[in-house]
Amino acid sequence: MTFINSAALVAVTAILVVFLPRYFETPPQVIAHGYVAPGFENVLEVFRENFETGRDSRYGGSAFSAYYKGEKVVDVWGGYADGEIRQPWREDTMSVFYSTTKGVAAICLAMLADRGLLDYDKPVAHYWPEFAQKGKGKVTVRELIEHKAGLMLAGPPGLSAELLRDVSKAGELMASTEPVLELDGKTHGYHPVTFGPLTNELLRRVDPKHRTMGKFFAEEIGEPFGIDFYIGLPLEQNYRVARTPVQSNNIFLLLAQGLSSRITRQAMWYFMRNDLFSRALANSGLQQVGFFNDPYNRAIEIPSASGIGTARSVAKLFSIVAMGGTDPETNKTLLSKKAADDLMKSEEPTFDICLGVPMAFNLGFFASDVAEGEMMYGHPGAGGQMGYADPTHQVGFGFVSSTISPFFLKDDPRTDAILAAFYKSIRMQEQK
Repeated sequence: MTFINSAALVAVTAILVVFLPRYFETPPQVIAHGYVAPGFENVLEVFRENFETGRDSRYGGSAFSAYYKGEKVVDVWGGYADGEIRQPWREDTMSVFYSTTKGVAAICLAMLADRGLLDYDKPVAHYWPEFAQKGKGKVTVRELIEHKAGLMLAGPPGLSAELLRDVSKAGELMASTEPVLELDGKTHGYHPVTFGPLTNELLRRVDPKHRTMGKFFAEEIGEPFGIDFYIGLPLEQNYRVARTPVQSNNIFLLLAQGLSSRITRQAMWYFMRNDLFSRALANSGLQQVGFFNDPYNRAIEIPSASGIGTARSVAKLFSIVAMGGTDPETNKTLLSKKAADDLMKSEEPTFDICLGVPMAFNLGFFASDVAEGEMMYGHPGAGGQMGYADPTHQVGFGFVSSTISPFFLKDDPRTDAILAAFYKSIRMQEQK
């Protein structure tokens, strides 16, 4: 049998084994539950329509929550935490937020700055002397968390799950890493995973108790404010975590399905001509889409990628920021108004040399007009995850899904539809 015939046989067999069974299979029942305040009923309707129309996968699950002026007005969930065994997504189901975790990490660092323990404009080496190696002595904290340190790639041997489990060793590797670009304080190249060990070690050096980011978050935010979110998930919480369906472990094949989006097309065209992002993924140790299906990997503290929680928890956290730093429910202060306001600023987006698209960063937050021109401050996550604060309307929202979307940064039809409905309700409320 020739090679071509063998290849054809393999392809036909793959189609028969993978796709044909699902073709004849009855799709899972559409399920959607939750709470909406009066005037926000259309959000639940659109959320359900996402599953009915195929904007969201019937074999996965999602959740969306939003706070408006400190009050929870939307908290909906639906689909399946595990589509293979038809395990429904429940009220307390959690999922991985991926890079939305960077926004949470930025809030942790802002708390230290607010307490006078961290100065954004001082060199990182002031707090972490070993970081000055390889020409990084003048890199400021601000430059580091705004992705201007040129550290998209960890030095040899690169990151791995085993290395990331040890915060100190991962920090040592990042301290010894040489920047991949000339440091000018202006050029930014997104740090997809290295942002995690960099900020984890920085916080550990600055915090008087020398806690890791995960422990700091749990003790300073999670417990006192009732935020059901973890950076490094305790093993006993794994029963609540949704399983990510894995159809392909190739992120570029996944993105190719989202080419209806202009920004995704722009990024993909750039990736074809520049390999920095693909090198960063290969260097990260996290390139497998199903990486966080392993409970032991979920336990790793990676403040750039491993945050796991509910949409409700992320919405509440960003709502507190949008409200000026004080939680109306507990009357506790997370940040001073000035510190919260400082997070929610941005300049015009400029070209990012890693992702190949214009981006605007500020103190670790990403600025986006993701909802019909409304400016949001927080962070998106791979596959469509979101956590944002909208200070204009005093809104905080979170979206999380076990189904990995092929859209890049924005234009996900699921959240586009939900946010259009949500802001329609907001405008009606504000016109009363």
